Amino acid sequence: MQVIGILCATAAAFFWSAAVVMFKKSGEIFSPMALNLFKGVVTLLLLVPTLWFAGVPFFPVRSACDWVMFCISGILGITLADTFFFMALKRLGASLWAVVDCLYLPLIIFASALFLNESIGIRGISGALLVIAAIAVDSYSRTALMISRRDFIHGVCFGVLAVVLIAASVVMVKPLLQQTHVLWASFVRLLAGVAGLLAITLIHSDRRLILRAFLPSSAWKIVLPASIVGNYLAMIAWLAGFKYTLVALAAVLNQLATIFTFVLAAIFLKEPVTLPRLIAIVLAVSGALLAATAV
Repeated sequence: MQVIGILCATAAAFFWSAAVVMFKKSGEIFSPMALNLFKGVVTLLLLVPTLWFAGVPFFPVRSACDWVMFCISGILGITLADTFFFMALKRLGASLWAVVDCLYLPLIIFASALFLNESIGIRGISGALLVIAAIAVDSYSRTALMISRRDFIHGVCFGVLAVVLIAASVVMVKPLLQQTHVLWASFVRLLAGVAGLLAITLIHSDRRLILRAFLPSSAWKIVLPASIVGNYLAMIAWLAGFKYTLVALAAVLNQLATIFTFVLAAIFLKEPVTLPRLIAIVLAVSGALLAATAV
């Protein structure tokens, strides 16, 4: 089971990285709220038949507490965190977002140690530090983006909120994942997350603009596959990673998404490959392997 968790956590990082590249190629056609709602609805439409074919009941006998915990997790991690992520990405760009995203790993490790009594030992911590170092090397080696002070402050605030909420959303349901089917957990979290997004959309002043994202357009050629890969596949693999291995270890492997993004961007977006980027890749892979063998 440990191997399955490691593979799923790594796959989640790759799927999300591929989606980020596709979202970048699609440009800024959709607003953060519209993009989040669009990918959420697409994933929900895919999860419903997936559960049916897998024979997983939509409404199993679970305690009210379990339902509430998974729903809160979905609202925190999807309704709020994903929207804040797109808001931060729009203001900061990929390079500065990668710096803010480095908070994800230490926050997950800290929270899992504090609330779940997990520990990945010296080797695991060393691996985590290598991954953080890898992301820092690449992020700080890039040409600084010309953004306003206002966008920088707002972007960092939105980014920190996104990372904190994502960390909280997974740590709070980790104990429940041990006796929960990954598909059902994904379904309930997403159902709550999309419901939250729809509620916000209904009272949003730009609701017509948000809902316009569901009208077929040329943007769908990239946004639709990005939603499938980055939300449907990545979310299932992400939860499976946390289910079958330690939260801290899964978080270390998830952090490889930044490095995967750099590699895919170089291949498909023709971004230059520099020596600092190559050093970052080596550090990240070494750190992930070190953490993976620490358990």
